[in-house]
Amino acid sequence: MAWLGSFIAWIAGIVVLIKLFQKEGLLKGILGLICMLYTFIWGWQNIKNDPQLKNWMYAWSAAIVVGIVINMLVSNSG
Repeated sequence: MAWLGSFIAWIAGIVVLIKLFQKEGLLKGILGLICMLYTFIWGWQNIKNDPQLKNWMYAWSAAIVVGIVINMLVSNSG
């Protein structure tokens, strides 16, 4: 079940990375590809400009939190 949160986070991260490439160009896109933390921060800084980006950032953040919580629950129950 924990893989679901990771999969959703991965999909949302890829979508935000594509938007980063489209809006900022090749060099910042490559930086975002190398360091997804940069993509995550860029996404939160630019949610006012793009309503779709806002939805993807909420999904990405929620998926990270859900994945952490599920992993904690599974590791404590074993």
